[in-house]
Amino acid sequence: MRSHGAAFAFEGLPSRETSRAFLGQALEARTTGAGPIIVTVPAPVAPPDALLRAFPSEASLLWDPPQSAASSGLGTAKMLPTEEEAVIRFFDQAEHVADAASPLPRVFGGTSFAPGAAIRHPWDGFGDGFLMLPKWTYHVDERAWLSFAVCTSEQPVAADVLDVFDTIWGSLERPIGVIPSPVSARRIEEADRGAWSRQVERIRRKIRAGAFEKVVAARHCVVELETGAGSLDVLKRLEQRFPGCTRFALWRGEATFLGATPELLVSRRGPSVLSEALAGTTAHGEAARMMASAKEREEHQLVVQAVLKALEPFCDALRSAPDPSVRELPNVLHMQTPIEGHLREPVHVLKLVRALHPTPAVGGVPTEEAVLWINEQEALARGWYSAPVGWTDAAGDGEFVVALRSGLLRDGKAWVYAGAGIMADSDPDAEYAETELKMQALLGALHGDSR
Repeated sequence: MRSHGAAFAFEGLPSRETSRAFLGQALEARTTGAGPIIVTVPAPVAPPDALLRAFPSEASLLWDPPQSAASSGLGTAKMLPTEEEAVIRFFDQAEHVADAASPLPRVFGGTSFAPGAAIRHPWDGFGDGFLMLPKWTYHVDERAWLSFAVCTSEQPVAADVLDVFDTIWGSLERPIGVIPSPVSARRIEEADRGAWSRQVERIRRKIRAGAFEKVVAARHCVVELETGAGSLDVLKRLEQRFPGCTRFALWRGEATFLGATPELLVSRRGPSVLSEALAGTTAHGEAARMMASAKEREEHQLVVQAVLKALEPFCDALRSAPDPSVRELPNVLHMQTPIEGHLREPVHVLKLVRALHPTPAVGGVPTEEAVLWINEQEALARGWYSAPVGWTDAAGDGEFVVALRSGLLRDGKAWVYAGAGIMADSDPDAEYAETELKMQALLGALHGDSR
């Protein structure tokens, strides 16, 4: 990526006048027909949602992890496929005009659970995968930065861009404290328990016959929402309910895929790689039973082994915690094992994503056979649920999560998803109860339930 520093260094607190002048000068210096340009300036520190509330109809992205930088985006400057070659080529062609201290530009997106899983309603517009550079990106950590991107041959009108900049700056300086009011939400469609039990029994027969060791079965329900139940309010409730999870949202037209997931797929920062196994679920008060359960332990260990096997070809050092711990969330408990590695040589985060997805936590064992079963039985209904969602930058670093506790909002309805790992000794009623428990994460955020 071609980077150009400011004619002066940004120092002290961000100044509207200084940042505005820098953005205007960079746009005036660009000529018609020039390549992609991304201009980044310091901005006030605010919640990432503050950018989206400046122009809610233009919202395109929210990325809000609990322990690293958050981002939000308005509009779309560029859409890219999810191949690292395309991302590298784009950043090589793009010009980044910014102070040396600013973060590298990022693109955001993900994929469907499997090819073809998001080709029909309600997943219109999402497809098999994409990465997106927003027109406006707000990046906030200890400091905050605002980027404006132009990827067309046309020259933007600087005065129009600066008018939008002024509105955004005002929203960041004075973020609105929003407490969403409760709304009504009622289920209007879902598979009955009998169908679920038959599905679980079919999987168990396959396992006993030696076809699989585990398959993750998923189901969904459709909820009708009261008029005015917007995605930004749902995201605010998820923030309040699940502060230890990664909030994410991707807007495509009138549809929003969003959630608050506890599961990291992979993070790459230079040579350092982090991942985890998160498999095994129970209600509060049942931690001892879960940790003592042979079924839960076996299911969890399958995930640990698969993640280590996927990362081993790329790493010269790789280790997992010797024993799983309990991850406590407001509505459930999970069994968790952190995994970390050191890359043998530079590997783009998108290559690591492809190697890891789907883990046995969302697919099964053996992976190929389990995913084939899922594709035949339910993939057309799964969409982007339990798929990788995240970001990558010009250096090939990035972070992707597994899109759990998630759903799709469009046309006054929400499609809410959850899954459970089926083993040879799985009880259909217990697995159904587990999916119901997981669904409550998003169902409660849809209508403001305090659970």
